[in-house]
Amino acid sequence: MALRLAGDIGCPRKALRILVLFCLSLARINAANNTAANSTYADTIQQTSGFLQQLADAKLLSGSVAVQKNGQLVYSDGFGWASEELGVPMKDYHIFPIGSNTKFFTAVCIYQLQEKGLLNVTDAVNLYIDPADFDGLGNLGWCPLIYGKEQLGCQLPTIKQLLEMSSGLLPSDNMGCGTADSTWTANDWFWQYRLSLNELLWGNVSGVTGNLFNGSYTATQQLNAQKTLFRPMLFAPGEQYCYTNSNFNLAAYVVEKLSNMSFTQYVTENIIKPANLTNTYYWIGGQGMEPRGIRKNVVSIPGYVTTFRGSEGGGAASEYLRVNRGSWWEGDLAYSAAAAGAMFAPIEDLLKWYNTFTAHPEVVGLSKESLKNLTTPWQSIPVQGHGNVSFGQGIVAAGDANMTRRIMYIGGIWGFSTQVQMWLNHADPTKSDAVLFFSNLNPAIPAESKGVCAVKSPANDDTVELSASLCGGDPDAGKDISTYVTDSLARMWNISQEASDTA
Repeated sequence: MALRLAGDIGCPRKALRILVLFCLSLARINAANNTAANSTYADTIQQTSGFLQQLADAKLLSGSVAVQKNGQLVYSDGFGWASEELGVPMKDYHIFPIGSNTKFFTAVCIYQLQEKGLLNVTDAVNLYIDPADFDGLGNLGWCPLIYGKEQLGCQLPTIKQLLEMSSGLLPSDNMGCGTADSTWTANDWFWQYRLSLNELLWGNVSGVTGNLFNGSYTATQQLNAQKTLFRPMLFAPGEQYCYTNSNFNLAAYVVEKLSNMSFTQYVTENIIKPANLTNTYYWIGGQGMEPRGIRKNVVSIPGYVTTFRGSEGGGAASEYLRVNRGSWWEGDLAYSAAAAGAMFAPIEDLLKWYNTFTAHPEVVGLSKESLKNLTTPWQSIPVQGHGNVSFGQGIVAAGDANMTRRIMYIGGIWGFSTQVQMWLNHADPTKSDAVLFFSNLNPAIPAESKGVCAVKSPANDDTVELSASLCGGDPDAGKDISTYVTDSLARMWNISQEASDTA
């Protein structure tokens, strides 16, 4: 049969008709699948909605939820408020800042460049650092020394060690490394390098306007502001795991240098668009200064903290007292988060992203070997409520070197928590299970002296009993309940025996 070429005016019309018929057929199939899912899981859907609504009524939960079973979205909904002050109810299409879930996007960017032959993740980072970008670095380039072991000479962390959180870099955000409880004090040698000092010095130079808020801040500017390349190292590269955002901001610098694009441009053109993440974006400027249109359906910032008052004498349910906004600084995205935590997405886009890189990595230019390398457990880490998990490269994984069974991450910024857990189906990656919860509320419940962790719902005076791990802690910040919710839902949907015992 002869092909009709572009000159034939019948071709576009016929092709369009075929495309429309295909889309209509696909829509009918999806509708049929959804109807079948609703019928098959009717009892579980009702149980899930009842559980989440009870928590929302008790002022314990606000956010969006998604559950995937055998590769099919079987449940998604929103609970609580996107803006309590304006009375805007939460929907599952609302867009959240996803915090450290950004890190895996950054790791994938690095592996894309490796697939193109522009780098090797085993290369030393300093091979890609231009001394001219950093005033005071000198012609010799980056030569980081271990504090107290300077005699060992220049250290050479690799790109892979950045992604594994094993580079030895000192944190630029005063958290995660250096002390047993991740808290810096004036007695620590690295106190002089705390972020507040650098922020003050940089602020005297740049003020509070300009690139820091207009979205054009570069990785070079950020590294200069934080003095990342001028700090001593905590330990020798590869020696141990130590969580710091600086690793991923340095990785973003490498992406910008090799691609000759801003990180914003690169991640948009090479991940967001190919993966069809239509409501996902990367933004490192001030809120309200984004390009026209991208703020539609973004939750109100920052998140909320609900405060409960303990019962007299203890041993009884705590009572709801008030709801307040959490703390935040508008410059966080550019100054601290950036490629380690400055992406925004609705819950179904993040699920789509996980499905894309696990089942169809070729869509974003990755081989199956790259996928395996990124998700292979490396160093066992403590993640409360998640048992034996390890850091891979930009993602947390459960399993061993032979097989990763579950991948997950919990992103947190400005009082928001975005958690995703996916149980991998290696026989058919398109049929993996997943539970996601995006939260914009943290409850602050006092720890009762008699070991009771429960609250009285202000909606109906019902007592809601909770895991003991959800009570106590910082009364100003509250507790992240995302693991409690995702584990509870995993059990309801009979997804995996790996769900922890926090529910």
